[in-house]
Order: sequence, then C-alpha cells, then structure tokens
Amino acid sequence: MAALRCALLPPDRAIQAWEQLRDHSDVLDKTDQATFRMLPMVYWNLRNTGLEDPALQLLRGAYRQSWLRTRLVLRSAQTVIGHLRSVDVEPVALKGSALLATAYPETALRPMHDVDLLIPPGQFVRAFDALESAGWKPLRGSRGQYFSTLRSFHALPVIGPDNVETDLHRHMLEEDCYRGADARMLARLQQAELEGVRLTVPSLEDQVINACVHGVRWDPVPPLRWVLDVVMAVRAADPGFDWAYLEGESLERRVSLAMAAALGFARQFEPSIPESTIDVLARAAHGRLERVDFNFQQREYSAPAQVGRYLTRYLRLSSQRSLRRKATGLPSYLAAMWELEDPRNVPREGMRRVWAALRR
Repeated sequence: MAALRCALLPPDRAIQAWEQLRDHSDVLDKTDQATFRMLPMVYWNLRNTGLEDPALQLLRGAYRQSWLRTRLVLRSAQTVIGHLRSVDVEPVALKGSALLATAYPETALRPMHDVDLLIPPGQFVRAFDALESAGWKPLRGSRGQYFSTLRSFHALPVIGPDNVETDLHRHMLEEDCYRGADARMLARLQQAELEGVRLTVPSLEDQVINACVHGVRWDPVPPLRWVLDVVMAVRAADPGFDWAYLEGESLERRVSLAMAAALGFARQFEPSIPESTIDVLARAAHGRLERVDFNFQQREYSAPAQVGRYLTRYLRLSSQRSLRRKATGLPSYLAAMWELEDPRNVPREGMRRVWAALRR
C-alpha cells in the first residue's frame, strides 16, 4: 500500500508514504517483487517534490532499468506487428503497450516483460503462420500441440528469436471465450502511437476492465501494478470516461463482482471513480459460476483453494462448450497450467501435487 500511495498521491502525502516504504523495505534493495515493479512510478511521482534522500538514487536506477527493458520489449512488439501487418492482420495491442500508448506519460513508468496482442476473429492461423515463418515458435511443444492447447485458453505465448514472449490472444479475457464476446470492444477500437509506431488499441474503458479483472485474480506474486494501470487510464480519460459503458460491458462479460471489488480498492487513490458505478456493479445480479469463481480467486493459497481456482477458471473458459468438450479439454488445460509437455502426464502430476500438499 505504501508504494501505491507513493506513486499516486499528491506530493505531501506521497512523501509521508515514502518514509513508510523506505523503513519497511530496508532501503528498497530487499523489497518484494510486486513493489519493485511500481518503483519507476514512485520515482516519477517523487522526483520533483524537493525530497532529499540518498535512497532516491536507487529509485532512479529502477526507473532507468525499466526504461531499458521496456524499450527492448517494445522493439520486439514492433517487429511482431510488422510481420502481422505484412499478411493483412491488424493486431490489437493489449495491456502494457496499449496503456503506454494511451495512459502513461513516459515509457519507463509501465514495465513490460512480454507483448500481448489480440488477433481479430478468423485470422489466428494466418497470424501464427506469419510469425512461425519469421522464426517465432510456441513456448512449449509443437505447432499441433499449440493449437490443441489453445482450444482451452484465451491466449498462448510464442517466443521469438530475441527470446521475448508474445501472447497471442483469441479473446481479451479468459472469462469470456466465446464467439462475439469481444464484439463491443472491437467496435470501439482507437488508433494511438508509441515510440513512433502506430498501434490499434482498445478504448480506455475497455483497458480499465482488462486491468481490473486481471488484477483481482489470485496470483502468487500480488500484481498490485494493476492499480496504477487503472488510475492512470481513468486520469487520462477524465472527464470524458464513459462509466455507463463500463457498467454495461462489465455486466455483459459477467465480471461485475471483480470490477466492483477492483474499482472500490482503486478509488482510494483516484476519487473520480464514481461510488455509484461501484454500487451498480456490486448490486447487480451475479450468476452462480461468477460468484463461486470470484470467491476462489480471493482466497489465500491452499490445496483446496487451488483446486477450486483451476475448476472454476476452466468452467469459465469453456462456458459455451458441451459437457463432452469440457471433459475432453480439461487434461490439455491442466497440462498447460502445470507446464507439462503431454496431457497424458496430468494424472501423475496431479497425484504428485496432492501428495506434496498433504505433506505440507
């Protein structure tokens, strides 16, 4: 929380938060990974406050490191987009590159470690073929295994000659993997520019939905950076942010519980987020699967909670499939989640994980 306050609050309150962060993190060189990812924004927010503290040089180092790493990833993104455009595929930039092009004032402020691109409906095979011919390959397994596994996921990574991963998306959210799920988002695409490269990006409202829904999912490293993404996107659009669209789209996508929780948390740092929107999302009718899935996503790590997360997440991914297709696709889903080369190894790996959990 201290890092978020340092990065987002006005100067006087940010300096107070900095004192707490510095004392808590042992001069930042032993800080946790989630906090470290936010340090470029902390530096940017504190650098013109007049604060005199030698530890700011450590923040400056994190800022410069982020700038260099992000530039390398953006160079890879430019290459990938160029290959896709050469075969008449116009990808939609998601997450880091889209946010840098529309919400953040400087490249260093939003660290990127991979590239996320949504491929338009009906063009996935053509896009994959173009990248494969240019040296990209699935992160794990063969081409056939890639497409077999992709049936159970909204996105899967490929890795290029520069060793930078690119996640090729069939859908923006894994909660909505069915025909037409992204139609409203695709109808509101915008053009932006980043480092001299033209990008097709979602509207800021859709980017906030993406950031919120990803942010409140369980993760072994709490991805608190999502709060920065949401606040910066809201500020970039203010006062023209379309909260009515966000409410309607969240309900259509069945993510209103996640959105209410995320926006309620982010409002601590950005008071322009309307309480009325949070109330609409929280009070909406929520389906049983959405409620159960959200409940499991909020639990601490345990073997039962992890099993619940796997099952509810897979049920959301496969919500439009027949019972038979759900059953036959589950081994491929678990194999990918557990980074196994062959779905036939799932039973053995499952038993190993259960045994390890029991021993703990």
